[in-house]
Amino acid sequence: MRTCGILLRPSKPKPSRAAAAWLRLTAMCIGLALLTGSACATASLSLESASRLLVIAPHPDDETLGAGGLICAACQRGAQAKVVFMTMGDGSAAAAGMLFGTARPSPDHMVALGRRRRNEAIAALGVLGVNEDDIVFLGYPDDGLADIVCNRHWGPDDLYTSKRTGHASSPYESTFTADAEYCVSRIVDDLAVILVDYMPDLVLVPHANDMHGDHWATYALAMYTIERLNYIEFTGANVLSYIVHAGPNWPEPWGYRPDLPLDPPRGRDSPSTVWIRAELTEDAIAAKLRALDKYESQVASMSAFLKSFIRRNELFCSVPVLDLSSHQEFGRTHSNGAYEARPDPRPFRVLPPSGEIRSVVANRTDDGVVVTATLAWRPSPSVTYRLQIVSCVPTPELSGLLCGQQLRPPAKELTYETTPSTGWRRPWEAAFVIPPHDLESLGAKALIEVVTLRRGLVVDRSGWILLRLCLRQRVSGCGVEELSAILGLVAA
Repeated sequence: MRTCGILLRPSKPKPSRAAAAWLRLTAMCIGLALLTGSACATASLSLESASRLLVIAPHPDDETLGAGGLICAACQRGAQAKVVFMTMGDGSAAAAGMLFGTARPSPDHMVALGRRRRNEAIAALGVLGVNEDDIVFLGYPDDGLADIVCNRHWGPDDLYTSKRTGHASSPYESTFTADAEYCVSRIVDDLAVILVDYMPDLVLVPHANDMHGDHWATYALAMYTIERLNYIEFTGANVLSYIVHAGPNWPEPWGYRPDLPLDPPRGRDSPSTVWIRAELTEDAIAAKLRALDKYESQVASMSAFLKSFIRRNELFCSVPVLDLSSHQEFGRTHSNGAYEARPDPRPFRVLPPSGEIRSVVANRTDDGVVVTATLAWRPSPSVTYRLQIVSCVPTPELSGLLCGQQLRPPAKELTYETTPSTGWRRPWEAAFVIPPHDLESLGAKALIEVVTLRRGLVVDRSGWILLRLCLRQRVSGCGVEELSAILGLVAA
């Protein structure tokens, strides 16, 4: 794996303008757990407080599957909804083959599929009430976003070339940035400009542990951009996630069942997780079905799966955060503070269980910050256990960006590996120590991910998790009702 040698000076966290949204979600989850007796709470979502909704979708149709009813309700209420598509959806050889009647679609066929899906997206969102001016296509490679992130295609000097279209920049005429080059810095620049220009108060991103590579990579890129901007601190916006690919048996059951609820998938719960139900009206359900039918190129090959998302509610989730900011000083008194973000357990049949990650926790000790991955089985010498860290050192105030300042790739990237002979706290855990001098270079916060590999191939990954390291403004004296009112969330 290539590593990046870019270093920027860490900066101090900026004071919040509004109550921190991360703390609101965490506090609400704890309060709901106390009320319901459950470690993982579920709430219902009200749109009354959201006036500018932004949905970031990996492909055309994901926005309708994950949030079509929410988008429709927002537009009917007079709120503004904007949808950003990371790709044109030009990566499905099966869809291109059916569309053009060939078993081996060419790169030109794939580009034509992308143009077709763009038109389908405009039609679908029109049904939901979204103006065409609020539909943004970035044009990055379908089935390539995970490769861009994992293989560190940071800048224009190391572009990714699409396996489907053969292009290293967007071949489409109508993208947000003309000839957008396939690398992290270009994607982050696009997302940053959209966030600052639109200033949404509710942002929906894919789930961190969605099993599709484009989805979890979109989450990582979006969260990296949001955190580098200090967007939540400056605006008080909320960020929630939606999940589309959660395993072969989800949603349960497959097929068009608008009378059934959409329940959280198994294996994606942690003590800090709150699942949020957005109940849909009959009009919103009908509009979502009509919008989905506009995606003819997709419905033709996987109608049963797609229509499984036509349910009486939609499902959203808090984003994973390991918050160590309350433990600012190192010392033995902080050595037992653990914070958990649990990824999805992968099926045993597709990997050695010694590489399956069950949970990730972080805590402060005298030696620094210890990140521990709990495994499904005893660690194996044939498996590599890796902790990847990308700093989210924030840029200056949003006004600086508005004046023309651009974001650049990570302030600091660190990679740690451990083997069965070192770093094992127990036989079933892999522990990584981030020493104090590395913590100083990371700054206030970072995105971390634990990855297991065998023979150079990824076995499992935790998904990118936000790690907060420094103190930030806190909300005090707020109960569940006050937090619910602030967030527009009402306990189920």
